[in-house]
Amino acid sequence: MYKLIDSHCHLDFDVFNDDRDAVITRAKNSGVTDIVIPGVSSKNWPTLKSICSSNQHIHPCYGLHPYLAHQHSDADINLLKQWIIQNNCVAIGECGLDYRKEQADKKTQMKFFKLQIDIAREADLPVVIHSVQATEDIIKELGKKPGLRGMVHSYSGSYEQAMTLIESGFYISLGASVSYERAKKARNVACKIPLSFLLLETDAPDQPDAGHIGQRNEPSYLVNVLDCLSELRDESKKEIAEQTSKNARELFKI
Repeated sequence: MYKLIDSHCHLDFDVFNDDRDAVITRAKNSGVTDIVIPGVSSKNWPTLKSICSSNQHIHPCYGLHPYLAHQHSDADINLLKQWIIQNNCVAIGECGLDYRKEQADKKTQMKFFKLQIDIAREADLPVVIHSVQATEDIIKELGKKPGLRGMVHSYSGSYEQAMTLIESGFYISLGASVSYERAKKARNVACKIPLSFLLLETDAPDQPDAGHIGQRNEPSYLVNVLDCLSELRDESKKEIAEQTSKNARELFKI
């Protein structure tokens, strides 16, 4: 059993309310030593804080998700600034851009993204970035903030874009997409990017692997991401587990 860190898991979501402790136990028994939970809305932060305060191996981030941009307000930004002063956290996020047609307008998303990366930079915290069909705009904005560090979760861009992000000091986080043979872009990235900038995640309860299609995802399934990566890359499971866990500890200071 290898020691792993789930760098992105929404363990605070209501879908885990009935068996959250059992989910955490299964994760521990599968080798997941630590779990990082990104915040998505100011309404969720108190619940997130409560979950993390009861377990030293579960780590909170606080942020405003682009998927919910239409619900956020300037007051949430002010609250975020105060919240991270009063409450420990390992990163700002989940923030970013989501350009799928059903999401909020790009202008609103960009506003909250810029404000949050400014907060991260001022607080000297890493940033957890959500990017869907927006990698070039993400790269452009990060280029304006030298010294900012963080991760792009559930990465869906190209290898070339990944290398640009890595050169800017960002980690690339991969999840269950690598378990699907049709996900050629993600698998190509998984094969080629430097192990020293790779993180593993589940994004649970979303994005289950190919062996759990239609089911709720959970952090114990991170071992399946490791298995897939070991088949795609030259390194052993042990090497991948050790380096990705080291990367997560260095980024989040855990």
